[in-house]
Amino acid sequence: MEKIKVSFVSDYITRPFNRYLKKYEVNHFDISQIEMTLMSKVDSDVLVIIPKNNYDLDMLKNLIINFRKNNKTKILISNFWDDFLDISYSQNISDMTKLHQKNQYLETFLDISDVNIINIYKLVQLYGINTLFNNKNEYLFQTPWTKDGAKIIAKEIDEKIQLFYTKRKKVLVLDADNTLWGGVIGEDGVDGIKCDENYPGILYKKFQLQLKEIQNSGIVLTMVSKNNFEDVKEVFDKKEMPLKWDDFLIKKINWIPKSENIKEIAKEMNVGMESLLFIDDNPFEIEEVKRIEIDSVLVNEENILSILDDVRLKSITITKEDKEKFQQYKSEQLRSKILKDVSSIDEFIKSLNIEIDYSINNKNHLKRITQLINKTNQFNLTTKRYSESEVEKMMKNDKVFSFSVKDKFGDMGIVSVVIIKNGEIDTFLMSCRVLGRKIEDKIMEIILNHTSLPLKAKYIKTAKNAQVKDFYEKYGFKVIEKNKDIKTYIKE
Repeated sequence: MEKIKVSFVSDYITRPFNRYLKKYEVNHFDISQIEMTLMSKVDSDVLVIIPKNNYDLDMLKNLIINFRKNNKTKILISNFWDDFLDISYSQNISDMTKLHQKNQYLETFLDISDVNIINIYKLVQLYGINTLFNNKNEYLFQTPWTKDGAKIIAKEIDEKIQLFYTKRKKVLVLDADNTLWGGVIGEDGVDGIKCDENYPGILYKKFQLQLKEIQNSGIVLTMVSKNNFEDVKEVFDKKEMPLKWDDFLIKKINWIPKSENIKEIAKEMNVGMESLLFIDDNPFEIEEVKRIEIDSVLVNEENILSILDDVRLKSITITKEDKEKFQQYKSEQLRSKILKDVSSIDEFIKSLNIEIDYSINNKNHLKRITQLINKTNQFNLTTKRYSESEVEKMMKNDKVFSFSVKDKFGDMGIVSVVIIKNGEIDTFLMSCRVLGRKIEDKIMEIILNHTSLPLKAKYIKTAKNAQVKDFYEKYGFKVIEKNKDIKTYIKE
C-alpha cells in the first residue's frame, strides 16, 4: 500500500514534525507560501495548513473554496492559540474572547468539503502553552514549538489524517460488570455496584456519560453480559446512572459464549462484523471474541476514561442520519416484529406506508451522500469510493441523486445514492437497512424518468455485493460485455 502523501504549508518552519510522521510521505512548501500554494495544483493526499494568528481568515476561506475547485486534496488547518500578557483581568478576557471568535469562525471552514481542523487550542488547554511553545524558538528559528510540542501536535495531525481514511464503527458491544459499573452484580448486589460521585464509582459514571455522547453521535449501544438477566435489569431499575435500560438497543444477558451473542447482534442489526467494537474487562472474554475477528478493547480503571478516544469512534462530521441512528434501529425492530405477523412480503410492504423522496445535486446532502458512498458494501453495484470534494464536483457536471425514505414508524433519512455520468449509471447503492421492501424498484423508476436512453450501467463484483449481481436484468438492461468480475449493460 502506498504511503499517504502529506504536505505542510505554514507561516512557520514545519520540518520538526517529520520525525513523528514517518508512516507518511511528508514534504514542505516554503515558509509563508499559503496563498501561493492554495492558488496552485497540489499533488498530495492531505495538505496541512498552519497559519499565524494574524492571517486574514476571510481571504483564507476564499482561497480554500477556490482551491477545492481544482484539487481533491484533503485539508487540515490548525486553529489559533496565544500567550496573553497578564496585564489586567479585563484585558485577558478581551483577548481571549477575540481568540474564541477567530476559532469559532474557523469552524465554518468545515462547510467546505474534505476540510478538518487541527485543534491546537485544545492541546494548549490540556498541556499548557509552555509545554507546546517556546517564543525563543520562534524568533530564532521560525519554528515555535518545543520538542514535546512538535510530538503532541504531530499526534493530533496523525489522528486527523486517520479520520479521513478510517471507517467509523456503527455498534459498541459492552460488558456490564466492571465495565459499565464497578463491581460484580452476582457477588456485590445492587448496593455494592459502584457508579456514583465517589472513587472508583466516578470513573464508571463518567464513562457512562461518554457512552451517552457516543450514542447521541450515531453509534448504537448494545450489551453482552454473562449474568442473570433479572440481576442486570435490577441494577438499571434501582441504581441512578447516566445510562438507562432502554439506551441499549439489544441486550444479550445469558451464559453462552459472548462470541455467539455478538454474532446474533450483527445478524439482528444487519451489519457486518467489522462494524462492531467490543469492550470488556476480562482478558479471557476479549480473546474469545477476537476468535471471530471482532475488534476488541480491554478496559480497566486506568484506561476507562480514555478508551473512547479512539479514531474508530470519531467522525469529521455528524449527519442528521447519524444523530437519529438509534431511533432508526428501534423503528427497524418494530418493522421486523410486523414482518413475523403478516402472511406475505407484499402485505408487509403495503402495511408500512412507505414514502420515497429524492433530490438531484443537493449540496445540503453532500456529507451524507459521501458517507453512504464510502461505507455501503452489500447493495452497491460498483462500490466506487469518492471523497466529498469529488462528489461536489460531480454535482456540477453530472446527476447525483439522493433518496430518502420514511414509513409509518419514522424517517430513515437518506438511504440511497445514484450517480449518472456521461449516460452511464456510475454508482447505484442502497443502505442495507431498507433491503427487502422493493424500494429499489421505485428508485429505478425515478432514475429512468430523469435520464435519456440509451443508458449504460455496470456491475463490478466484490466480496460483499453478490446479492445484486443480476440487479439490472430485472429492469430490462441487456448485457453487452461480460468477464469474470464485470458485467456491462445497456438499456435502450
